[in-house]
Amino acid sequence: MQPKFIPHVPPRIYSKACVYGNVIFLAGEDCKDPKTQKVRGSTVAEQADYLFQNMKATLESLGSSLDNVVSLTAYVTDPRGKEDYREARRKHLPHQPPSALICGIQLADPEMLIEIQATAVIPEKR
Repeated sequence: MQPKFIPHVPPRIYSKACVYGNVIFLAGEDCKDPKTQKVRGSTVAEQADYLFQNMKATLESLGSSLDNVVSLTAYVTDPRGKEDYREARRKHLPHQPPSALICGIQLADPEMLIEIQATAVIPEKR
């Protein structure tokens, strides 16, 4: 079995995801518009909502869904935004997968306030 690396469209310098068997490893999912690459939203709450929309689209394109996220690590630039992130996580991931939250970091794009790395599974077809 070989890993399958899924590129960003338009291209970035790293893969959007890696599929290995029935496991999907998502790179840092963000709030950027998939076509223009412009950051959307100016608050953690807004950016988190766009981010989860992007994550949903990525997972669905690979045969999975937000319901199949099994782990995530969230990076939030300002600790004051952690509750906004948690609220967005509850809204989009009500099954509460294991997660870690790292605050007070600097992301690659200074306009971004949040980024999430996640692992999901592709469910068996019944």
